[in-house]
Amino acid sequence: MNRIINYLRDAIGGVLFYFGQTKLRTSLTLLGITVGVSSIIAIMTVLATFEKSYSGLVSEMKTNVFYITKDNPIQISFGSGDRNARNKPNITWSEYEQLKRSLTLTKHISATVAEEPSDRTISVGKNELKNRLTSFWGGDGDILSLNKYEIIGGRNISQQDIDNRTRVAMIGYDIKEELFPHSDPVGQTIKIDNLPFEIIGLLAPKGELLGQSMDAMIGIPISTFLQSFGGRHWRRADIMLLLESESMDTIDAATDEAVGVFRAIRKIPPGEENNFYIATNEQLMGTFEEFTGYLTIFIGLVAGISLLVAGIGIANIMLVSLTERIKEIGVRKALGARKIDIFLQFLIEAMLISIIGGIIGIILGLSFGNVIAFFLGQDPVIPFNWVFYSIQICASMGIIFGLYPAIKASNLNPIDSMRYE
Repeated sequence: MNRIINYLRDAIGGVLFYFGQTKLRTSLTLLGITVGVSSIIAIMTVLATFEKSYSGLVSEMKTNVFYITKDNPIQISFGSGDRNARNKPNITWSEYEQLKRSLTLTKHISATVAEEPSDRTISVGKNELKNRLTSFWGGDGDILSLNKYEIIGGRNISQQDIDNRTRVAMIGYDIKEELFPHSDPVGQTIKIDNLPFEIIGLLAPKGELLGQSMDAMIGIPISTFLQSFGGRHWRRADIMLLLESESMDTIDAATDEAVGVFRAIRKIPPGEENNFYIATNEQLMGTFEEFTGYLTIFIGLVAGISLLVAGIGIANIMLVSLTERIKEIGVRKALGARKIDIFLQFLIEAMLISIIGGIIGIILGLSFGNVIAFFLGQDPVIPFNWVFYSIQICASMGIIFGLYPAIKASNLNPIDSMRYE
């Protein structure tokens, strides 16, 4: 035990030597380690925040719900999407109606379409909201229950609203607070890009997700949405289908039936791939995890290059400082220090320098990652597994890149060392 304490004491003295005599070289080496580790920790903290938020989003939806879309919803949400999706046909209103008539194992089938609402203007009299909507969608009466929205005033969108393409709207609580702070909005009229809509329902507040309010939203009948905002060819506009099986026990059978019927509607020959995307909430979560896995590998490679350069820096400063400590090593050997003592001292010094840089990087990475989480409206997240991995990586770097300088120091001849000038 005393020997271990002595090793640590000598190693700490050596580290202090580096910071005292080779400040610039040591600081630059620490900077490389810090940048590498902090980038890993910051990205993993952000990814943990996204994963937590997305898991919350999926949990807000029913587990026995699956989707038919033109493109992968996860990739769309991250701004990428399937490169081949542009060559796939849109899911149209006509296909939705055919599918709805043909399915037998599906409890509900709903069609929805949404857009980036940043350019929509919402007004009541002279009171106007610009760039406030976070969601503007068209749907039917089942969309709200499938996404676990609760109506606290008025009524839901009806089939009659869809058949007649009536201009009615459901509004989120944030819209009510801004446009009707002291009155009941149900029955009143709002204008969306100067088109009048009667408010028929008010939704209960749901809070924020990824820094965006889930209550600054407006929903209208999908037929009205497509006709009023979908352009001349609204019947051929792309929509997304949400389907609900009777239970989780029947979701596989319902999914298989939906795929078969939709392939028949599109006249896809046997053996050819689907020209649409179908997934359950569980599969969407798996796709998200796959996406973040690839991102983790990429970030790991970039950070690995930084750590490699920093490791070479550790070896360099130890070899350079070795020439400045030759007499010290000779004196220690003359006083009885063994080769293993010198070897372990230099090896532990390399480990301590690497770990110090790693700890600084962890602190900076967690700080940066959680600042982003704060702006996204999320609770602080600490990816403990990656903190542990980072400490392990730094310790391993110290051993690997400190090995050669430690061997060289331990093999010095004590007599020649004491004569060294």
